[in-house]
Amino acid sequence: MRTYNIGPTPWRNFYHFGVLDSTNAEAIRLIGKGISSGIVIADRQTAGRGRDGKSWHSPAGKNLYVSFFAKADREQAMNAAKIAGLAAYDAVTAFVPAKRTLLKWPNDILVDKKKLCGILIQHLTRGRDLFTVTGIGLNLTTPGKKAFDWVWEPTSLEEASGGAVEPNAALKELVAALARWTQATAEEIDARYGELVDWMVGAEVRGHVGGADVTGRIARFGEGYRTILMMQNDGVEHEFSAGDILRLFPKQ
Repeated sequence: MRTYNIGPTPWRNFYHFGVLDSTNAEAIRLIGKGISSGIVIADRQTAGRGRDGKSWHSPAGKNLYVSFFAKADREQAMNAAKIAGLAAYDAVTAFVPAKRTLLKWPNDILVDKKKLCGILIQHLTRGRDLFTVTGIGLNLTTPGKKAFDWVWEPTSLEEASGGAVEPNAALKELVAALARWTQATAEEIDARYGELVDWMVGAEVRGHVGGADVTGRIARFGEGYRTILMMQNDGVEHEFSAGDILRLFPKQ
């Protein structure tokens, strides 16, 4: 197994496994056992997944598979996807120039328009307490591009930076960034998040509405950046949540 030394963190417990079904699933099990905060990391996942049940390719010893869990108030829970996206962006840009890095709504990280990081947010309750689980898959090395189905071609910190990145170094950056953004105000979060996703305005997008697929361009984001407003060529406007978006076509 790998070894990690990241020092004290706001998350009280650290769990490291050689193999797990998924770090988010283990975090949920730990919450069920009465644990209130922690970091779960695995060298390999057998059932890693992203949003909408999509699988996340998780080969042994290749990448970073980590979940953070803690109690959250309503505002923290509503901002969890943005917080995770900002933290992942900061962690990646510690190794790759920011001018090559994009935050894609709601929280994927692209480098050179290739996907380097994916995030899965889950919420659950234990009694009266609300918990947020933030799962992050960060490619340290580029996975075999024929090993799984992908919409955005995958890349990695190694490929993008031109050199190997130690797992412990990547995790330390991620922990520090997530701790920092978790303490930020809602105004600070929205201001920075808006700066980073503004590149998407005007991009072509395809979404699912009322049993049909429609295509148009992103006109703006909804309140709190929780939805996308898409304008069709005929002027009809649709509002989409992340689960309704089928495909984004980046501006050239």
